[in-house]
Amino acid sequence: MRHEYYDRDDLLAEPYPEAWEAYLRNNVAHYRLLSEEERARLRNDARVLVAEKNWEGCGGLRLTDEIKVTIAAQASLLLLGMTHDYFHRVLSILVYPSSFIIPGGEWMDDFGIGQPAGGQAVYRGPVIVAWDAVLKEGREPSWGHNLVIHEFAHQLDFLDGSVNGTPLLASDEQADRWHDVMTAAYTKLQRKLRRGRRTFLGPHASKNEGEFFAVASERFFRRPGRLRRQHPKVYEVLREYYGVEPVKWFAGKQGAA
Repeated sequence: MRHEYYDRDDLLAEPYPEAWEAYLRNNVAHYRLLSEEERARLRNDARVLVAEKNWEGCGGLRLTDEIKVTIAAQASLLLLGMTHDYFHRVLSILVYPSSFIIPGGEWMDDFGIGQPAGGQAVYRGPVIVAWDAVLKEGREPSWGHNLVIHEFAHQLDFLDGSVNGTPLLASDEQADRWHDVMTAAYTKLQRKLRRGRRTFLGPHASKNEGEFFAVASERFFRRPGRLRRQHPKVYEVLREYYGVEPVKWFAGKQGAA
């Protein structure tokens, strides 16, 4: 964390480190798809996240700038089109080298043993991620999965004080539209899975409304063309909320298929 005299304007006025630019191009495939204006905003947002969050290496992992920049940039994809506060409630980001054990609660198996996970978002707490998954998923934008997007989408969900798959929205009209679209899609997904049918969003999205929003956000940023084709109303409410049009990023590429 920065000291009290830290000033964001001073930080953003500093020359951007060449090594960080290389990390973005090598590890965050979305970066190459963005417009110059979007790249500049992502660089600035990621720089603030690197500076202002408490970063902790866990499980023997030695934190580097590459790790911080790669994670911060993927999280900043969610912020590109919205007015935001840099995930101000997320004070810490914990990074493990690979999957880690989450003790207690829903992660316990029948024998009382904690199950391995690649990521976790804690309400009014940290985001925890596995570096190997972050790196692999960041380098391939057409995969539907992305731990960083998933866990930081949970943090957006938490902002209204409820873990219900509904982030803070701009108006009652938008909230009503969100509720109608997401509830219908969530219910339809559960019905299909009960019938044994394969689905684009997958079984994890049917766990609860919060997981549905997080998984849908992954698909929105990672496989936008397919999401728009299979769930057009879900795509539209996410487009309105996030304020970006990722289908345009992937035009002519596999991710839009």
